[in-house]
Amino acid sequence: MNEEKPSERLIEQRLRNRIMEELWGHSRDHTWIKEVGAVEWFESFFDHFPYEGQPHGYPAMTTDEATAVGAVCLTMQQAIADLPKNPTVQQIIHSGWPDRIRPVAQSALDLLTVRGRLAEEFEEAEPSSPIPWPPNGS
Repeated sequence: MNEEKPSERLIEQRLRNRIMEELWGHSRDHTWIKEVGAVEWFESFFDHFPYEGQPHGYPAMTTDEATAVGAVCLTMQQAIADLPKNPTVQQIIHSGWPDRIRPVAQSALDLLTVRGRLAEEFEEAEPSSPIPWPPNGS
């Protein structure tokens, strides 16, 4: 198999799309955390963000998008610091953190969906064609 290594820009475009997917999940009601579980609810988010400090280095995002995503990251950092180590789904739900995170994540997602998802197979500065998203049933 002789596949070409993706460019840094293409990796950043894909990362932006994955972040949008995480924001979508965190902007949903409690069914999302029940579907993915307590550990995955945090870990999948922190695959893309630091556990401490502000996120940086998202060139595929506008300044406003990066600022909005940073607000979600800060809220998630506060949640993980506030909860016991290895919390259950019920502990997370009863803490109220999902309800505090939801509007911040929704606001960031709304901002990112204005431009839409970027291509994952070729470089582009702006989305070249509309990709229906988020998934139905959101």
